[in-house]
Amino acid sequence: MESIVKAPFWQQQLFGVSIVHVVAAVFFLLLAALLRRYFARTISRVFFGIFTRIADARHREQFRSLLQKPMEGLLTSMLFFMALNQLSGWWENIILFERHKKGAGARNFISGSFSAMELIDHLFFLAFIFYFVFLLVRVISFLFFVWVEKAAALGDRERQQLLPLLRDVFAVLLWSFGFFAVLGVVFHVNVPTLIAGLGFGGVAVAFAAKESLENLLASFMIMVDKPFTIGDHIKIGSVEGRAEKIGFRSTRIRTMDKTLVSLPNKSLIGDSLENFSERGLARVRFKVSASYGLSQSNLRKIVTTIKEYIDQQPETNGDAHAFLEGFGPTLEILVTYYIKVPSEQPAETIKEDINYGIYQIMYQYGKGFGAPATISISGSGEPEVEL
Repeated sequence: MESIVKAPFWQQQLFGVSIVHVVAAVFFLLLAALLRRYFARTISRVFFGIFTRIADARHREQFRSLLQKPMEGLLTSMLFFMALNQLSGWWENIILFERHKKGAGARNFISGSFSAMELIDHLFFLAFIFYFVFLLVRVISFLFFVWVEKAAALGDRERQQLLPLLRDVFAVLLWSFGFFAVLGVVFHVNVPTLIAGLGFGGVAVAFAAKESLENLLASFMIMVDKPFTIGDHIKIGSVEGRAEKIGFRSTRIRTMDKTLVSLPNKSLIGDSLENFSERGLARVRFKVSASYGLSQSNLRKIVTTIKEYIDQQPETNGDAHAFLEGFGPTLEILVTYYIKVPSEQPAETIKEDINYGIYQIMYQYGKGFGAPATISISGSGEPEVEL
């Protein structure tokens, strides 16, 4: 009688799959669940070395945060596929549906079957292409982030405006490539034929996307004509604020209330646009009320001192005007001056400092500020300001 040789434990079958393959599948799943983040950080750290010529150590964390999600997704997809591929003996026996083909005599016959393993292959390629393109887009975003930062340090506002638009162009091209790659690899679509067919439907697509195309062309016209650049203080219609980003479809404006408004690009070239950053000087005009009863010499001293004080401020152009405009409920002194634009300090801060100085002058050479006779002010009447 022949002796039966028992196979080693790791070669024994479990529902048609060897135990060693089951252990390998569990191992890959554990790697995906427990170490994908560590692997992603390590690979990102090594990958960062390629960009050390254009980026420095302070960009390392920015680079890692951008690549973390796509790298984790890419590694997880690969490890899951390796794990499920170890159990291919199970998945190939699961038939999801059978392919039917029409033969002679209008009779159908089975030309093949679609197993669970084929579905896993398709899903893997879909996830792999998605995360690979996602990774490339994030790398491109990092490169443009560094270039925009350098342009800002050099004060190159033209590059600050152009680079974000180029980044979006590259992102659209990469995602378009990924889309056609999915159609060809996953869904087995004849991509060249599809692209050729799109030429016949181009007119219909153009009409459907008419507004988007108008905004896209308007963005390029803004780049060429340069009615404003990133960081300019502009006003279009009732919207006023600083331009933060010029995109394909719209331009983002940060208003004085710190809200973010997106305006279609075509409205920026079709409507009247004011660029306050190009005016060079910003005019400030207001009236100061003085009390009746001041001597002529003191009144003249107030007017002259206000003008001299404003002209001494480094953020003004040295051409301030102050004069007694007329008589009303109070003596009205008209003050006009110009702030340099752009300036190192915000205009609001400059005006506030000048107003404090005028407040001091009014109590130093006069009786403070005038009030209409119909208004009664309670108190000792002594000035609170130190003279």
